[in-house]
Amino acid sequence: MLSEEDIDQYIKTIPPIPAIIKECKKALDSGDLIKAAKIAALDKALLNYFQSVVNKPIYGFKDELKNPTQIFGALGMLRVKQMLTSYYSVLIAPKQWLFFNINNSFFYELQASFMMKWEALLKKADIQNNNIYSMITLITASISVCESLFCENKEDIELIMSQKSISYEKILYKLSGYDIFSLIVLIAQKWEFESDIIEIFKTKDEKNEIFSYLILLINYEMSRDMCLKSGINSLFDLNYSFSDQEFAFFYEAISELEHEADY
Repeated sequence: MLSEEDIDQYIKTIPPIPAIIKECKKALDSGDLIKAAKIAALDKALLNYFQSVVNKPIYGFKDELKNPTQIFGALGMLRVKQMLTSYYSVLIAPKQWLFFNINNSFFYELQASFMMKWEALLKKADIQNNNIYSMITLITASISVCESLFCENKEDIELIMSQKSISYEKILYKLSGYDIFSLIVLIAQKWEFESDIIEIFKTKDEKNEIFSYLILLINYEMSRDMCLKSGINSLFDLNYSFSDQEFAFFYEAISELEHEADY
C-alpha cells in the first residue's frame, strides 16, 4: 500500500540535475546563448530532445531545425531555459506507461502545450521571470512520478476505485497524506528550484496571481479529450473559484496564442 515513506523513498531515486544542464544554464545566465548551444550539443539525448520538441507544430517554425545554435537562437533565452528545465521530466518519464492510458509521444506533446500556453499567459501578464517560466515543468513531472508510484500499487488503487468513485489525488492523499501539490513540492526541492517557486506550491493561494494562472491552465489542459480518457485529469482536484475578469484574461491569452499558430 502506498505510504508517505514510499513516496519519500521514491523521491530519493529521482536523478539530480545533470551537470551538463547546470553548465548550459551557467552559460545562459552569463548571456551566452551560443556557448549554451555548444554545451547542449555534447549530450546527444539532450540535443535530440530539443530537436523533437522545437519541431512540433505548436512552435510554428516552418522549417525543421536541427543545428543546436539555430535551435537556441530561434527559441531565445527564456524558452531555452524553460526547455532545459522541462528536460528533467524526460529523465523520469517511463519508457512505457502502464497505469495511465497515454504514451510518451502524447506526454511530450502535453509538455510542449503546457510550456507554450504558460509562456503566452506570462507574456500577457508582462512577467519575465526565468524561475516562473520554468516552474511549469513540475506539473508534467508530477504526472510521471504518479505513474511510477501508482504502477507499483495498481491493485490497491484499482480496488479503492472499484468501491467508491474517487479521484486519484484523493487516493494519493488518503494513502500517503500527500496531495498533488505536496508531491510537487518534494520534486521541486529535489531539483533545487528556488524557494519562491516552492512557496507558491506550498501555500496554494488562489489570490496569488501566478498560482491562479497555473490552476486555470491545468484545468484547461486536463479538459482535453485525451487527458479525460487517460485518467491523468483525475490527478488534480482543483476546487478554486475565479472572477470573470480572471477567466477573460486567461482565455484572451490562449486565444491570441492559437490565433498566432494559424499563421
